[in-house]
This record gives sequence, C-alpha cells and structure tokens, in this order.
Amino acid sequence: MYSLLLDSANKLLVVGLAKEGKVIDKTIYEAWQRQSEMMVPEIDSIMKRNNVKKEDIDSIVVGIGPGSYTGIRIALTIAKTMAYALRIPLYKVSSLSLFKDEKEATICILNARSGRSYVGVYEQDKVLLEDQVMENDKVLEYISNHKDYLVSGETSHLEITPHEFDLCENLLKAKTESNKVDNIFKLNPIYLKELYK
Repeated sequence: MYSLLLDSANKLLVVGLAKEGKVIDKTIYEAWQRQSEMMVPEIDSIMKRNNVKKEDIDSIVVGIGPGSYTGIRIALTIAKTMAYALRIPLYKVSSLSLFKDEKEATICILNARSGRSYVGVYEQDKVLLEDQVMENDKVLEYISNHKDYLVSGETSHLEITPHEFDLCENLLKAKTESNKVDNIFKLNPIYLKELYK
C-alpha cells in the first residue's frame, strides 16, 4: 500500500508517493499562487505514472502551515477530503519542519513577506524554537547567535544560501503516531500571521 505526501503552504508545490516506508516518486516545483490549479493534476499524474489507484492509498501526510492562507488550505482540503472518502489515516506536520536536517539542529525559514519570516528550529525530534513569525533583522540576529546551526528553507529574501533538504522524505518521516489526526473535521491550518498584526 501507498502513502500520499502533500504540501502547498508556501511557494513550492510538493506531491510525493511512498511505498513500504520509501519515497518512490515525487514532484516538487515552484507554483506560487498556482497551487490550486496544479495540485490535483499532479496527484493524478504521480498515481498514473506508478499505476496506483486511489484504493491503493492507505495514508496521507500533509503539511498544515505556517504559510499563505490559500496555499495551506489547498493541500489540507484535498488531504482531508481524500482521507474521509477513502477512510484512511491522515497525518499532519508543520510545513516549516519539513526543511529540517535529519541529524543536525536546523533553523527552518520561510518568507512571510512584509519584512518578516516564519521561523522554527528543530533538532531531530526536538523543537528548539516553536514555529513563529519573526522580523527579518531578528532572524539574522538569531542565525548569527547560532552559527553551529544549519539554515534551511526559503532564504533568498535574507540573501542566505540554504542547506539542502528533502521535503518528501521529511513528510514521510512525519508519519508517526503522535502526528496522526484523531478527527479530520477538527484539523485546522497553522497561519501564525494573524497573531502578529
């Protein structure tokens, strides 16, 4: 059986397919403000490419933000609808945490626009800094004070070259009992911006 891996919280569209604990195919590209047009066709395409029927999907892992209001809702709505229709488990994960390195402490960053960034800091399964919105000068200060940490994610707005990562592998690793959604109707996206107006 197969796991479907989805995230569209930010500028990247991420669709992955895993079988028996291994990512077997993935599609990742920049689709800023086009995720709503592209997500369903890309899911169809990856399933056809691998001769997978919807009945073969036995779980879904989805990034729930932080990110753009519309972007987050696209993957999340599709994931919730499929999980409900197919009666399969749904797993949730912070979209920021998808940029972490497996072994080293990582400052994960996404552009929140208006001179701000979404920031979360992770080391393996530990959260060193909860996902939050931070002014860009504070982000740079944090990075400067943690020179031994990797920096990953969407960092061009800070003029930083990011550490490489594998979004689909990290989505699959998030398929854990602690991330399993008990009630998909109560699963809400993480926006964060509304807390920092």
